[in-house]
Amino acid sequence: MAVFQGARLRSTALPARAAERNARRIVVPARPGRMRPTSMLMGAILAGTMLGLVYLTQTLGSNATSAQINDLESRRAEVQRRLDNQGVAVGFAADPVEIGPRAKAIGLVKLREPRTLSAP
Repeated sequence: MAVFQGARLRSTALPARAAERNARRIVVPARPGRMRPTSMLMGAILAGTMLGLVYLTQTLGSNATSAQINDLESRRAEVQRRLDNQGVAVGFAADPVEIGPRAKAIGLVKLREPRTLSAP
């Protein structure tokens, strides 16, 4: 809690000379190149905040990338499983034991051996 010390009531009045001396006070700035403790504290707080924000940004980015990688890996596993299932289905449909009876049922006949022609 901040308190303004000049706001309290005085029990006695200031002598005239003391009042003039207080009225003529001049604030002397700090020497160039020298930082006050308050400035150093504010700088440290600002630097810490900036470092914290950079760390937070990097952490969130890393977690988001990890989540995307996991999602893509699960999708890849699903596609691979479907591909394997389709390969099994094609292998079953291309089985000569299955194709022969179907071909006869629709009236297809087996072709003769291929004939090789000589060049003229």
